Amino acid sequence: MKQAFRIAVMTIGVLLITTGNSWASIVYDKVELFETQKVFTEEFEIFEAGVYQAILTDFEFPAPMVETGMDVTSATSTLGMLLAPGSFIFEATAGTYNVSFFGFADEFSSALPSTKLGLYGIEISQIPVPPAVWLFCSGLLGMIATSRRKKAA
Repeated sequence: MKQAFRIAVMTIGVLLITTGNSWASIVYDKVELFETQKVFTEEFEIFEAGVYQAILTDFEFPAPMVETGMDVTSATSTLGMLLAPGSFIFEATAGTYNVSFFGFADEFSSALPSTKLGLYGIEISQIPVPPAVWLFCSGLLGMIATSRRKKAA
C-alpha cells in the first residue's frame, strides 16, 4: 500500500512538472497592422473565474508607435489600464468583458494624411496555479496520511 501511494504521488508530480504552464487558457488574442491610427472596443468572454493577465505589445514595426494604450472593463468597472506597452493582472468571474485599444503610429496634424504603420498585439490569458503548488499540496497530504497511520498504530 505504501509503495502504491508513493508511486501515485511521484506520478502526479512528474505530470505536473512536465506540463508546466500549458494549462493557461488564452481568452483574447489579436495582432494587427494598421495605418496611421487605430481605435476599437471589442467584447470577449471569460468562462472561468480566476486571475488573468493582459499584455499589450508594440512590435515597433516599422517603428515604435507614438502613443498606445488599452484597458479591460466589465459592465460596471475598469479592471486595468495601460498607457504604454506592458501588462497588468486582474481578477475576473465568468462573464462578458470589453477590451479597448488606441494606437497612433504618427503625430496628428492637419497637414497631408500620413501613411506610417503600426503593429500591435494584445493577449489576455488566465494565469494558472503553478505546478509547484500542486506538487507541494500532494506531498503535504502524503505526510499527513503517513503521520495519521503512525498515530493509529
